[in-house]
Amino acid sequence: MIVTSRHHMPDGPLPERSKMEGWMVTVAIEEDGDDEAFRHVTYAVATADPADAVKLSLKDSGAKAAMLNCPLEERQLQRLGLQPGELIALHDDEVDPIISRPRRH
Repeated sequence: MIVTSRHHMPDGPLPERSKMEGWMVTVAIEEDGDDEAFRHVTYAVATADPADAVKLSLKDSGAKAAMLNCPLEERQLQRLGLQPGELIALHDDEVDPIISRPRRH
């Protein structure tokens, strides 16, 4: 299930930056308590800090494991409609294609 509500990060909103940066993060979500069955969700996260990108993706998905894929440029984040501190699911093994709006944590 994809939630489209906006939330603030626990430490407060991100400071305004002149150039937005982000990360692509993939999380592995355990399916039905099976230690060997996982589905994967890939997020675009608009934060320059890779650790924050992973934390936001884990919080949104409820997953226990994440992998940082690659950095995203400002232009790519703008095409997705993301603002600093927001994330959006790009791919989900269970629900594809995904139609979602950015959300802030």
